[in-house]
Amino acid sequence: MKRTSHITLGLLAGMALAFTTGCHRNERRDCVDDSSRLAGEQNCTNAESLRHNGYVGPLGYHWAYGGSSGGHIGDVVVGGNPMPGMGHAAGGAGGVGRGGFGATAGSGSGGSGGE
Repeated sequence: MKRTSHITLGLLAGMALAFTTGCHRNERRDCVDDSSRLAGEQNCTNAESLRHNGYVGPLGYHWAYGGSSGGHIGDVVVGGNPMPGMGHAAGGAGGVGRGGFGATAGSGSGGSGGE
């Protein structure tokens, strides 16, 4: 009898955790490559399928939650996180991220900064 109550409580706790952390319907989700560049959603769907089937090697694509980008394939997604509920939109006007690790001064595209 005692074992059944432990299992029931464990299931209830697990369900409560899933409902409070797993449902981020308003959170933005983008498929990105290993360089945080926006990719087509099919890339992440294929990677998820491979992971589900047991593949553990590098796949090159993953979901980024809560970030912001220009919305075009190849744009960098700023402020995203691979865990739902942990990402945050980048600050600044219009969702444009500024600064951070690897950021360069100036507003050129594709240049090598710091020179």
